[in-house]
Amino acid sequence: MPLQSTINPKPSTNMADWFTSLTSTMQLLWGCAIVATIIFVIQNALMLMGIGDMDADTDVDMDVDAHEGTLGSAGVFSLFSLRNFINFFLGFGWGGISLSGTIENTTLLLLCSVGCGLLFVAVFVVLMRAVLRLESNGSFRINDCVGLIASVYLRIPANHTAAGKVQVSVHGSVHELDAFTDAYEMLPTGTRVRITQVIDKGSLLVEKA
Repeated sequence: MPLQSTINPKPSTNMADWFTSLTSTMQLLWGCAIVATIIFVIQNALMLMGIGDMDADTDVDMDVDAHEGTLGSAGVFSLFSLRNFINFFLGFGWGGISLSGTIENTTLLLLCSVGCGLLFVAVFVVLMRAVLRLESNGSFRINDCVGLIASVYLRIPANHTAAGKVQVSVHGSVHELDAFTDAYEMLPTGTRVRITQVIDKGSLLVEKA
């Protein structure tokens, strides 16, 4: 007997055969899950490499008011960003696949999958709001210097004629900034001064404390 006839051919188990054997609903769920996962991995790999986050213009670049805790208009529009679409399809695909073993009704399964996708988006937005609020609270804003006591680092000439430098502690971080004074006498190094006004983005007006 020929050798070929004694060998049982192996059944085809490639991905294409597996995918075509699925129902149309499961094909939709698996397709969304796989594509969204690939894009999600690429997005985060590029972000970690410092190349970008593929969504720099519309991603969750929110105008967070740290005192009111609300989203600005940019935050509302960011709900329709590329990253959130990816998050939605991640939740939609993997959520539907996870529930497919317990929910037999196709319509109900798709509705639950949509709910999972929306939940993924909501969780992402809440987390990003929390992160941006922390960044906002921890970031330096020069207006926070007004009223604080600082120390002259480089002497400040009198009568607003030239800038010196002061060191001031804001939120636990020490910052070195240009400073002017309207006083009639020069403020030497080491003088304690009170910051009375922000002149521009990088300089202050001070008086002797």
